[in-house]
Amino acid sequence: MKYVVLGLLLSLPALADWRWEGRDEARRAMSDAHHTRVEAMREMSRARSDARREMYQVRSEARRAMDQARREWSREVRQARDEWARQMRRAWR
Repeated sequence: MKYVVLGLLLSLPALADWRWEGRDEARRAMSDAHHTRVEAMREMSRARSDARREMYQVRSEARRAMDQARREWSREVRQARDEWARQMRRAWR
């Protein structure tokens, strides 16, 4: 019994070192996981910003196209109205 207790007492420092080594490995793994997560969040934020920028650009281009189409339509309607008025004046002469 005395030898068992003595053996356990002698093995405690080795067990303590093993536990500390395990903690260091776990801390390194947690740190790596944290850095990976932070990088993934940054990448997600960049992708979200890029998507927003593209969406705003497409929206702006669509508005410009709609404004251009509206101006062209207005000009064509005005020309058609003027042409119709000219034809009506000629017909009444």
